Amino acid sequence: MRFVQADALNLPFADTSYDYVHSSAVIEHVGSHLNQTQFLRELWRVARRGIFVTTPNRWFPIEFHTVLPLVHYLPASAFRAVLRKLGRDFFADEANLNLMSQASLADAARSGGIDNFRLEAVSLAGWPSNLLLIAQKGI
Repeated sequence: MRFVQADALNLPFADTSYDYVHSSAVIEHVGSHLNQTQFLRELWRVARRGIFVTTPNRWFPIEFHTVLPLVHYLPASAFRAVLRKLGRDFFADEANLNLMSQASLADAARSGGIDNFRLEAVSLAGWPSNLLLIAQKGI
């Protein structure tokens, strides 16, 4: 096994280097929506057959990183201000946490050049807690 530390927005792999590319709970940590789009574009570029991406659902009642209820439902600027007041400056920075909804994940996929995808969810206690982006090439 070989481990490579790299910039997720500019992967050091040739096009179609891997059959499938999987990312688990990373996309919410790459920064802005533009960065999230670039991240998906890169995963799509290095995948020969498809990608599988997971991320926490912005609309789940508990925010998994901070374990705070409902505060992440506020507009992003208000959510970040509350985090700062609570001393959670790391997660208050968009570069470290930018939660996604189904709509923003779908938009990032389309903007990243992925047109054949589906979104699914994993539920916890009946609430969709995590989003799944599943995309295959050539179908």
